[in-house]
Order: sequence, then C-alpha cells, then structure tokens
Amino acid sequence: MTTKSRFGLLRSVVLVALGAVGTAPMGATCAAAESDVDWNCIPKLSDEPAAGAWKGDVVFDYTMSVPDSPAVFSIDFHGGIGLELKRDPDERLRRSSCPRGTVGAAPSFTAPPRAGCNIDDTPVQPLTRDDEKLPELTGTTAVTMQMHMGFAEEGFELTQNAASQRAANLSDTAEPDREGKRLEAVLLVGTPSQFQFGANATARDESGSMTGEGELNGGGTASARGTVQGDVSGTIDSNMADGQIHSHVDVTDRTGQRTTGDSSAAVPGINQQRRTLFRLVIEQRTCGEIKGRVESRELLDQVQSGGMVFAPVRSGWQATLDERDAALEDAAKRYADQPLLGVSPRDPDGTWANWQREWEFYSALRGPNPSDYVLCALKPAHEKIIRASMAALRALLDGPARGDAAVKLHMWRLMSVIEGFGRATYSECPVVREATEFLFGVKLVPPPR
Repeated sequence: MTTKSRFGLLRSVVLVALGAVGTAPMGATCAAAESDVDWNCIPKLSDEPAAGAWKGDVVFDYTMSVPDSPAVFSIDFHGGIGLELKRDPDERLRRSSCPRGTVGAAPSFTAPPRAGCNIDDTPVQPLTRDDEKLPELTGTTAVTMQMHMGFAEEGFELTQNAASQRAANLSDTAEPDREGKRLEAVLLVGTPSQFQFGANATARDESGSMTGEGELNGGGTASARGTVQGDVSGTIDSNMADGQIHSHVDVTDRTGQRTTGDSSAAVPGINQQRRTLFRLVIEQRTCGEIKGRVESRELLDQVQSGGMVFAPVRSGWQATLDERDAALEDAAKRYADQPLLGVSPRDPDGTWANWQREWEFYSALRGPNPSDYVLCALKPAHEKIIRASMAALRALLDGPARGDAAVKLHMWRLMSVIEGFGRATYSECPVVREATEFLFGVKLVPPPR
C-alpha cells in the first residue's frame, strides 16, 4: 500500500469518526456558537497554483484574410504544456528570528515572546502556505502549427497547406502581477527559428496545373520544388537563405521549346531575438487547476503589418497539477461543514479535550509533511481549525479557571495555532489581543501596514 493510499484511508476513518463525535452528547460542554467567532481573525488564505509538476494543453486558432480577396488562411497552433512550480518549504523557518529555544523548556509568562516565536523560544509552526513571494516557474511547451489556405475565383484555384515537422519547445516563464505575489500569466519564450514546417501547394487554371512541396524554417531559410503540367511542363526550384530568394525555372512548351532561367530577389529578414511568442493569461485558478486565454502580440503584429485581417477562432489553455487529489479537496470541505465540537467556560477540561479532537481530525488531513498543494487544498479545514481555536480560547478566557497554569498553557497553544496562519491577522484578532493582555500584561501591537 502506498503512502498516499494510507493517508487516504486514515482521512476517511477520521471523517467517519468526526461524524460520530460531532453528534455525541458532551455532558456539560455546550456547542460553540458560530456567532461567537470573530471572522476578522480568519486570514485570506492563498489559492495560488500549488508547487509541483503541471501538464495541460494550449490552443490558438485564427484566420487571416486579404481585403478585397477571396484568399483566407486558417492557422492552428496547438501545444502540450509542462510546468514546474517550485517552493522552498524551509525558507520561512530560516527567516525566523527566534532564539531557537528547547522544545519542552519551562514556559515563562513574564513577557510576551517575539513575533513568530513560542513561549519556549521555538519558532511557531507555519500552518499554511508561504505566499510572501512567487514560486520559481520552469518548464517547456511543445508547440506545433498547421496552416491551410484556400483561394478560388473564376478560372483559377489555389490551395496551400503547411504543418510542423516537429514541435518547437518554447520556454515557460512567469509573469507576476505588480506586487510580485500573484502569477498573472505564463509566457512562452523562444525564437522563430525553432519552428520548422513542411508545405505543399496545388494550383489550377485553364492552361494547366502546378504542384509543389517544400520546407520552411522560421529562421528565414526555405527550399521548394514545383512541377508544372499543361501548356508548359517542367520544374521550378526555389531556395531562400541569408535574406535572398533564388529561383530556377526549367520548362518546355507543347512545341518542344525549352526555357530555362534564374532569378533572385531580396526578402525581409526575420528578427531572431529571443522573445515572448505566446502569452497564457490566467483567468481561473485553483490549487490544482489553471485556465485562461492565449494571446500573441507577435502573430497579431505580423498579420496586421502585412495588411491582412486577423480574426480569432479559438484561444484557450489549461493545466492540471499531477498531485491534484479531488478526494482530499472533498474531504476538506466535508470536515469544514461539520459543526464545531462543544466548548464552555464552565468546563475547561472538556473544552480542551474537544479542541484536541478537532486538532486530531485536522492533523490527519494535513499528514506529517504536507506539500504546498495539500496546504492549499485544505483551505476550508484551515478556516475551521482557526474557528475552533478561537472558540476554545474565548471559552478558556471567560472561565473561572483561567488563572491556572495548565489553562494558561492551553491558551498559549491555541494562540500559537492561530499565529501559525499569519502574524498580521493574529495581532488584530480581538480574542488574541485580550489573551495577550491577560497572560503577559501588555497590549499586542499590530504590525505596521
């Protein structure tokens, strides 16, 4: 049995147990009222795409047409995207300024610990994601292209087709928002030379027909051969390189007269600077799935600079995290939907016991070493354990035994859990501020905004 399946079984057992405990009578301990919970104490938890390996697909289809002409080009870009988002799970602990005390050391309530530290000078356990900065983004997207052009008018028909001979592997790069904390888009970066195509064409009119095949490189090189049949028969060869196109014609008419000739002409160069070719804009995001539209200023500029009309047909992309676990996401929601276990100022022992049960249920969902995805997917469970901790802290503060040493330790444990979800919200939470003044005799000062 794999580690993942063991945790899945454990989570299922815990949720069944939760249903039983949540409906069992608890003696003198009364249920925690949702109205007692100050929602200002619950931080806004990040739903940014989680760290890990992502896979998906990209579609960017459009047409371009020539004004006052029946010629219409249909062009389809498709791609298979691979992303890797990386976070350093230990970075927050390395940023900690705690004196690194000894776990289990005798606590002291003579002065409040510094921000992010427990009363034994050990760092507060981070319980949610580190959203101080964007994760590192790497990966490639393999893009292919297909093109079809059809042109017909009285007495003349022309069709052209082109397709990638192999995928162009473009580099994935992150585009953050202005604050640098949210992923705005994924940029596909590369050069035109990465695209290589095979092409064919057929033309017919009253004098005969022409078929041709060729190869084209986005770097500005190409070769093609056409075969002519009809009033004249023969071949036309063309090669393009270094900003020049050279052609050779060798045909014979119906009388047997042979004609050969060579010509050359300059062609515009292609900018080979490495740059953004496609922009994958994120419009929908969850912990394990991202979706959005595709933009390409590169292609739009090329079409419009050629005097043609650009018309989008399909534009979209999506990617899913390999680690995504729909069962875990559902389990987190089911746990969050269960009522809080009872707390009462008259029963500090029962209050503490019930909070410990809540913590056991929550911890089983987290697992011993939760990934960035798990911490993201457990957002509903995070919010519930914060509510449970605030309700228990409120009950202990209002009880007659709040001066007992054991109750004080319980209060600090609850405060430490709340702080584990973020210092800013913690320092502005009314019940935490009241508990700080009671335990340490000082007011909790919120951090500067």
